Amino acid sequence: MSDNNNIPHEDTDVGKVEAWLNHFATRDGDDKSHTQGWMHNLIHSIKVISASSSLPHPSVTFSFVVENEHTNGFRNLHGGAAASLLDFCTSMVLVLIHKPGFWQTMGVSRTLNTTYMRPVPAGMEVLMECEILQVGKRLCALRGTMRRKSDGELLCVCEHNKANVDPDPKL
Repeated sequence: MSDNNNIPHEDTDVGKVEAWLNHFATRDGDDKSHTQGWMHNLIHSIKVISASSSLPHPSVTFSFVVENEHTNGFRNLHGGAAASLLDFCTSMVLVLIHKPGFWQTMGVSRTLNTTYMRPVPAGMEVLMECEILQVGKRLCALRGTMRRKSDGELLCVCEHNKANVDPDPKL
């Protein structure tokens, strides 16, 4: 996530998140080393529904439809896929506040705690609501929830803590 100079910076909050999402989708398709694993199969199914940079808790809502390739042996969303989705989507909220010298590389995960409440079967559309709970110069706390789109039932929650790894500014 460190090379963000080529990424279009849109004027709207939704546009900013979509530009980064498209950047990662394209990058994953071009670099064969990144196509192995969950994210290549997941990222193309993520859609931005809404985004707000309003303080105190900037947030983004994404939609996702579970495909067979995202499931475990019971045809429910694989736990690793759910954790990867929430890791990626909660990180994307930082796009709304990052700037040179402040979360410009969007950091690295320190902890990712995911709690699974209910199974998420293949074919189900879910909404992932992600927000920044707290952000400082070096650390941030993010939260994500996954809900069934049809009735809002809570399926999964995530607490994600990240560390900023931006280089120190040069004088």
